[in-house]
Amino acid sequence: MFHRRERGALLLAGLLSALAAPLGAQATDDLGGHAAVLEREHPELFDLMLRIERTHGLLFAGLAPEGEAVRTSPDSLPTFGFELDLVERLTTLVSEEGRAEDVAEEAAAGFAVLGPRAAAIIERGHVFYREVLGILADRSVTNRGAELAAAVERYRSAPDVALPAAPKNMDILYDHSYALDFRTGYTDLDGVIWAGHWLYLAASEPLTDFPEEDRRLAGIDTVRARYFAKLSYGEPPEFFPSELPLAPSIAPGLIFLSPESAMIWDNLSMMQEVLADVLASPDVKDVHAAVDETVDWFMDPVNGITDQDFWEIMALRHGIFFQGGYPIAVMTESERNLGGHAAHMREGGTLIMGGMPG
Repeated sequence: MFHRRERGALLLAGLLSALAAPLGAQATDDLGGHAAVLEREHPELFDLMLRIERTHGLLFAGLAPEGEAVRTSPDSLPTFGFELDLVERLTTLVSEEGRAEDVAEEAAAGFAVLGPRAAAIIERGHVFYREVLGILADRSVTNRGAELAAAVERYRSAPDVALPAAPKNMDILYDHSYALDFRTGYTDLDGVIWAGHWLYLAASEPLTDFPEEDRRLAGIDTVRARYFAKLSYGEPPEFFPSELPLAPSIAPGLIFLSPESAMIWDNLSMMQEVLADVLASPDVKDVHAAVDETVDWFMDPVNGITDQDFWEIMALRHGIFFQGGYPIAVMTESERNLGGHAAHMREGGTLIMGGMPG
């Protein structure tokens, strides 16, 4: 992806003033028609998704000045208390007592730190999340595969703000100029964000697997309960995911119906992770340029694209357990004989999968 090179230093004040322009061409009126079904059939899930989306905005709003503070002091460490305070704030927001409307403006300002284009791409991706789950929740849809394919076409009809519907190679998470700076500097904060990605993916499983209304409702309740349990420092399964949740591990039912939808979801998750690395890195010289370079790479329809089999294998090699576990069945230990990213073998190798837990 991008290589280290000298860029002029950019002060945070200049960054914010330059990037706070109107978002313009991020219209999402062509998407979201089925989201009303999700809100009607599963209002608690719909509301939780809004709150999780806004945690991402608050994250970027906090990381921008934090990263600037770290960069201005040679050999500095993350600011004392920053991570603990932000983790507490984000977990309070996503708790059942949290209110999405209370942080709407602040979250929007956080996305604006990334610039109008990145903010619009993320916004369109969030609308697409809700559209896909709305289609899965809509029992009047007789051909879900066709309806999801149409949703992908609508999403892709705005190419300036739509990620590719093909998987990006997840090696990017470990092989860019600022790789792992967010993950290693703010491990618990990353865990909170990853729990949100798990929820998006996990919520699709009851909707793809269960036609009966009572089983769907029970499944969604289970997913929500397990999400809240992950926002802790307990023992598995009550723990933060330690790897970025990806669709092949958490949402195989969605891949069966619409692999393109799942690929878009994973591309959005990975892009936000790399953007967090950029904002948090002590080494970045020009935040604006690094953000733009990141977005350009993820939006490129050719560069970094891999095939579906490789995407699925690489995701599974990171371990279902480490990504948060199966949405419905409880996992208390790893299904792998290797742990987390240690199992990610760039040049291939033997994939060993354990049995499905009961």
